[in-house]
Amino acid sequence: MIKEILKRTFLFAGIIISAVFFVSFLSVGMKPEILLVFEIFVLSFFVNVIQYFVKQVICTNFLANIMIEYFSVSVFVFLYGYFVEWFYRSNWWMAFVYVAVVYVPVYFLDMAVVKRDIDFINLQLERRREKDDKT
Repeated sequence: MIKEILKRTFLFAGIIISAVFFVSFLSVGMKPEILLVFEIFVLSFFVNVIQYFVKQVICTNFLANIMIEYFSVSVFVFLYGYFVEWFYRSNWWMAFVYVAVVYVPVYFLDMAVVKRDIDFINLQLERRREKDDKT
């Protein structure tokens, strides 16, 4: 339930941000703030593509998957950030820090949600077993 609410919240927020972006773009042109929103959307799309391919194609080992995903996303964020001038050559390491700042809390949040889902499924299975044992 919480997972579904969060998905809908983020989807709704994305739609709102997109609408504001396009209205602002049409009315005032490409200002730096509007450009930043567009750059973040493009970055988000490519990060999701990278995550999909890492999880589905490259590796099925959990720990290796996390490390490959973190490194590949960090490198992509660095390259993307360098080309859109988010980073300078002197602070290239900041891409790895930014990705870690996002990944660590999201990873632990996802672990908590998955654990809760597993506990719920186990509880449902236990109830079904008890019901089958009674009959």
